[in-house]
Amino acid sequence: MSTTPILTVLAVADAWPRSQLDPFLAHEGWLAERGVSVRLHTYAEVRKGVHGLRGPVGVVLFFPHQFWDARIEDRVAGAYGTRAYADALSAYLLSSDRLLRRSLPQGVHYLNPPTAVARTRDKALARRVLEQAGIPVPPAIENPTPEELSTALDAGRSLYVKAVCGSMGKGITHLAPGRWRTNYAYHDGRLESPGNTFGEQWVFRDVDPGDEGFLAALCAESGFVFEHEVGMTVGGAKTELRVTVANGCVIDIEERHAPAGSVTTRSVEHGRTVVEGPMSRSATAGQTALYAARALGLRYAVFDMVTDDLDRSYVLDAQAFPATGTEEDFWRKILGVLVPPTTPRPAREGYPKGLRAT
Repeated sequence: MSTTPILTVLAVADAWPRSQLDPFLAHEGWLAERGVSVRLHTYAEVRKGVHGLRGPVGVVLFFPHQFWDARIEDRVAGAYGTRAYADALSAYLLSSDRLLRRSLPQGVHYLNPPTAVARTRDKALARRVLEQAGIPVPPAIENPTPEELSTALDAGRSLYVKAVCGSMGKGITHLAPGRWRTNYAYHDGRLESPGNTFGEQWVFRDVDPGDEGFLAALCAESGFVFEHEVGMTVGGAKTELRVTVANGCVIDIEERHAPAGSVTTRSVEHGRTVVEGPMSRSATAGQTALYAARALGLRYAVFDMVTDDLDRSYVLDAQAFPATGTEEDFWRKILGVLVPPTTPRPAREGYPKGLRAT
């Protein structure tokens, strides 16, 4: 009988220190019992070639922090998170996939394929895919002029302006009648990364309402999504849902609240989790998230969502990279996407039943 593992899970991560991956690595024993081995490599190592792996390989891509910090953030053209950021990250993910496949002729099976991951890191592209699939997303203004934004505000509407490749709540502007806020620094008609960070999160600051130069700066930048604000408040609190799905199942719905008037429900604005578990206030969010994951080609995803007064759920954002801080019990469910439920060791090399190279 062959000693080749039924599957090798290859984690591609730039996390440092290694302890950040402890919740993931805690399952090495559980995986070994199923004939599954684990290998950990950085993106730089993968791009040079991964050798010595026999049999099927399942790949988990974490966020490429080293490349992002060294080659993208504040180094490509444009404001943080805009078009050049999305294009550079997509090119890196796809080229890493090509280089990995060269050293693994047996093929690879991804938790989330790089093409799908890249799609979620471009909010404009992701929302087009979701719209075409009939999944609710907030109404948007396509390529607006400053005058069109002013008209919407004069009509009493509020808008979110989001960088297409922004993450962790960065690169957001909220325009409401009488109050404009952004977590960019705005100087001399330019949008820049701020210096007032709260850990990894950016703090919102007010911009003078009616500053036509600010609207012009937003409209001139390639890579913003302009969405109408949707959602509801619960007991006066801003309310959002964070829905985690894996392998066609909803594994968590987290309801988050922040004080009335907050732009987001992140901790920088005193946001907090008030309900967590498979059930939540929304009866539609879980099913909508499953449809969204299928439309985007994701086996695992975390969606930021809101619901309106009619319990219609809208997708605000999608995250396809597992966070290094993902809880240990979640990892068991996430790894179930790659590891078949029963894994008798095969007598010959090949993909376990139900597992195919992608």
